[in-house]
Amino acid sequence: MTEVKPDANFHSLGGVSVHDGRSEEYGEYRRCWSEYPSNFILRDFPMHLDIEITNHCNLKCTFCDRQPFLDKNKTGNMDLSLYKKIIDEGAEHRLWGVKLSYRGEPLLNKNIMEMILYAKRKGIMDVYFNTNGMLLSEEMSREIIDAGLDRISISVEGTDPDLYEKMRINAKFDTVLKNVNRLMELREKMKIGHPKIRVQSVNYSGFDIEDYRHFWLDYCDEVAMLDFTDMSTRDSGLIRDWACPQLWQRMTIEWDGTVFPCNNDDLRLISPGNVNNRTVHECWHDGMVSNVRVLHQNGRSHEIKDCDGCPWRTAQIKKKEISGEEL
Repeated sequence: MTEVKPDANFHSLGGVSVHDGRSEEYGEYRRCWSEYPSNFILRDFPMHLDIEITNHCNLKCTFCDRQPFLDKNKTGNMDLSLYKKIIDEGAEHRLWGVKLSYRGEPLLNKNIMEMILYAKRKGIMDVYFNTNGMLLSEEMSREIIDAGLDRISISVEGTDPDLYEKMRINAKFDTVLKNVNRLMELREKMKIGHPKIRVQSVNYSGFDIEDYRHFWLDYCDEVAMLDFTDMSTRDSGLIRDWACPQLWQRMTIEWDGTVFPCNNDDLRLISPGNVNNRTVHECWHDGMVSNVRVLHQNGRSHEIKDCDGCPWRTAQIKKKEISGEEL
């Protein structure tokens, strides 16, 4: 039987999960997050949307595949009215979570606080984003706390400033450390439980994971690692009984409204449309996307050109082969 392992590349290294201590309904959300793709159950509407409120970034990281993509595509910020249209539809369909980031630095969008507030007022349980932390000033930290942001993931490589700054061009380790620490202190001073703070990295940076865990646990709720290690490894022809969980969990909406069935940059051909002229619900149930799900469920994901060369698919299959697990 085709195997699905939701969040197979995510590893919590310590601390308290950013998902703990939430409501009963939130517990249902996280249960469905795992159980629905594992059992190929399709909800009537995505559980979660990755909404790219901007694809601008203030850094030029050596490991990021964003720049080659942007060399051939436009940059921009999502229009606030389009964002509200997406959230309004989601609220009508009991959308559980939104991440306000994809390829860019979300704090560069001047409307981010209004976007957080709007989603929370519409009843979205899990509003969060990933950030490099450089722009997380004291004013910005107070505003995201006041806006009701549920959680934040701050991407940091290791504990060595020289290594970090070599990999993240235009970033300063001491600035990020100060910003993360201040956010934690402000939250504690205000006696507010949000946002939950996670510091995370991708395990390809050559630093000691134990040192990383011990160091950053003093500044956040949870330290985590992703094992998706190499965006350049895009093997095709891997015929394996493997299915991608994202097809049953989420969709991605780029800053201009273009919709994709997952958050992998490679899937440029498989788009069910644009939310400027289609609803998210229509895109979720689009015939082309439904066919992709059928092929994945039947162990035939390699027959889809873009999925066959997907670096995440490649990494997960190779990881299991190395470990000796059966697919």
